Order: sequence, then structure tokens, then C-alpha cells
Amino acid sequence: MKKSMILLVLIVFCINVGGKASSSIIIPKDAIRFRVIANSNSIEDQQTKKAVKDQLTSFLQPILLENKTKKQMKASLLENKTEMETVVQNELREENRSLPYTIDYGMHYFPEKEYQGVTYQEGEYESLVVRLGKGEGENFWCVLFPPLCLLEGEKTESEKVEYTSFIQEILDSLFH
Repeated sequence: MKKSMILLVLIVFCINVGGKASSSIIIPKDAIRFRVIANSNSIEDQQTKKAVKDQLTSFLQPILLENKTKKQMKASLLENKTEMETVVQNELREENRSLPYTIDYGMHYFPEKEYQGVTYQEGEYESLVVRLGKGEGENFWCVLFPPLCLLEGEKTESEKVEYTSFIQEILDSLFH
């Protein structure tokens, strides 16, 4: 009876700890984030943000694949800033928009974000930030290094990310 009670308490503890740990993701210290901030929340500005994000992501994909360390990634991003500016200029022209913009690499504040049930902590993160116009609209963000943007870009709208607890999986396999 005593062993059963200890096992039950252990199982409940593991499930609770596992469940809580899986709902909050801490982005690694060596991460580099990527953010595109829209001019405003108007439909036109949000469409422009998405178009700029899509073009920049396409431009950045080969760079993401060839850089294996944070130092290499940072150097590549800084070396390619002029080319990124050209990508943004061309896309704004394609969208018939004459918005000012900035591209900045450095430390930037990111608010807490919940995405598909996962909470990403707020804080100052090394990042590449593209601000369109006043930069007062909703934004797109992801992690450039390690290259999680590539994984995100390959998902379809209907796919969902499922986070599970390793401990819970073990317990489930033992008791089912």
C-alpha cells in the first residue's frame, strides 16, 4: 500500500512538472531572432509586412543553411545588410508602397508571446529587426539561429506543433 501511494505521488508530480515544462519554451542564449514589424494593423500594411517577410525569408534561407555558429550567422547577416535592403526596396516597389524602413541588427526587446500553446519569454534578444514605416503594427517573428524559421516556413497552415513531456510518454507506455 505504501509503495502504491509513493508511486501515485511520483506519477502525479512527474505529469504536473512535465506538463508545465512543455508549455514554456526558453529560447537559447545563443539564438538570433528575426522580426518584421508592420507600419500599422491595416489590412494593406499587414499584407506588405507578410510580403516583405516572405521575400526576406527566401533570401535568408541559404544563409541559414551555410552558417553553423552564432558568430558565423551574425557576420553573414551584417555582410548581407545591403542585399537585404535591396530585397525590402524591391518588395515595397512590387507592392506599390513608398514606406520608409529600417533594418537593424542588435539587442531588441521582445514581449512575451504565446504561439500554439507555447509561451516564449519576454526579454532582450540579439536580433535582426525590420521596421516598416512607423512600426506600430502586429509583427512576424521567429528564430533565425538556430534556424527555426526554415522549420516554420515548411509547415502548412493546418499543421500544429505538438509539445509533449518525455516523462509523460514513459509513464503512458508503462501504464497503457
